[in-house]
Amino acid sequence: MARIRSIKPEFFTSDDICALSPLARLLYIGLWCEADREGRLVWTPRVFKRRYLPDDACDVDTVAGELLGRGLVVLYGDGLAVIPTFARHQHLNPRESASKLPAPDHPDRHASPRVSDGTIPDLHAQGGREGKGKERKGEEDASPRDASKHASGVAQALPESWTPDADDLAWAATARPDLTPALIAAETERFRNHALANGRTAHRWGPNWRNWIARAHAPKPDALASPAIGASVIADRDSDQHWRARLRGYRPGGFWLEGDWGPRPESGRSRVPPQILADWRVTKSARGACVT
Repeated sequence: MARIRSIKPEFFTSDDICALSPLARLLYIGLWCEADREGRLVWTPRVFKRRYLPDDACDVDTVAGELLGRGLVVLYGDGLAVIPTFARHQHLNPRESASKLPAPDHPDRHASPRVSDGTIPDLHAQGGREGKGKERKGEEDASPRDASKHASGVAQALPESWTPDADDLAWAATARPDLTPALIAAETERFRNHALANGRTAHRWGPNWRNWIARAHAPKPDALASPAIGASVIADRDSDQHWRARLRGYRPGGFWLEGDWGPRPESGRSRVPPQILADWRVTKSARGACVT
């Protein structure tokens, strides 16, 4: 029996939620309506598909697998499931019937699927970060390269050598099958350039990258027809001829597509080839421009 549930505004900016595909987010909300007051439900993905994703062409097992993979839903017993943080984020009607489903054998195993440093539980998994005073420190499922940064509780700039890990790439293959590996690589480069150029910081970069990929424009039909196109675009757009054309007439602070071309030439972190950058500085100095 479906029930009325509430949703918090923070849900939409939670790292765990942003890492999900749009259909997985929608299914997750639907499961709140499916769950009883203890967050327990009978696990029937085919029924969930008919109730909550009736007109969506998708593999419900794959969509549900995203929720299971991130610990947002935990299976137990014989065909049962529980939403671990359900009670923390729902204001239940006191007249709602008590749960008729058995509790998990080890409820403490499900009470908080991801704990930061053993002291502060991650309360944002269902409805986003909680209110003031509850700081999210880290997650058990953070990749090793992010774990040390995340443990400090301080957001960090994107390392220049950062790349999506195997889990991120597997997610992209499922969530965006229309993007070839070459196009994924191109979008990753744009993501990296945008983050570095704009001084972005984050505790974990995987969810941010997934958000970027989820919003990426679908490739044109001719790009899908020729897998080599994506690779050639990456190689050709950074040729010496392209760099010289971009720098022609450029002055510090002027027009520069940081999302595509990387940090500005005057930033000290530019992707412009050294010799071309040196030629540009000489030319600007000769014109009386102040270039450092």
